[in-house]
Amino acid sequence: MADQAVGETALLEAALAQFALTGVRRTSTDDIARRAGVNRATLYRRLGSKEQIVAAALLHESSKVLARIEAAIGDVPAPGDPAAAGFDRIGYVVRFFATTLAELRGSALLRQLLEVDREDTLAGLTVRAGDVLELSSHLVADRVRALRLLSAEEPPADDQRDDVPLLAVTLARLAQSLVLTVDGPPRLDTDQQVRDYAELVIAPMILR
Repeated sequence: MADQAVGETALLEAALAQFALTGVRRTSTDDIARRAGVNRATLYRRLGSKEQIVAAALLHESSKVLARIEAAIGDVPAPGDPAAAGFDRIGYVVRFFATTLAELRGSALLRQLLEVDREDTLAGLTVRAGDVLELSSHLVADRVRALRLLSAEEPPADDQRDDVPLLAVTLARLAQSLVLTVDGPPRLDTDQQVRDYAELVIAPMILR
């Protein structure tokens, strides 16, 4: 009965805490079950294999990060909303981009995971990060569509292709690269560099 009282969120949080302590590779399902206060059979029944647990835990953490980003940047007002008058679309894109990089680069959990088990953490955030990229691209696509709707921009009559999904996942992949490969260009070491890059490069991609 005690095992059944432990929710999936608690199991995923226990997995993340154990990964941060011993690294993904050196963590066993027994370690996670022990930390969560359940038996291994319960853990397997609820979350699956270790590989599935790793994927679910990273997706869970990504969902929390995205929720914080959404709360920080706010919504784009709809056309006709009083808040739409004078809404700074470029400023919104800059805030969205800067907030995203700050949240990801400032993640204590990510820093700890990279320190204790860099290879497996990088694999989880790159070659096995399909679900995370899909989740994050949904948020980007939602905001891109809202920004374009606000300015009443429509695709040309002879080209009705929807470029938003491709743009959204491209921007999600760009953010992934900028977070995981900080040593190469473009140099985004200061808040001003981040904001300038967002205004000069990201905003034109989104706002056309």
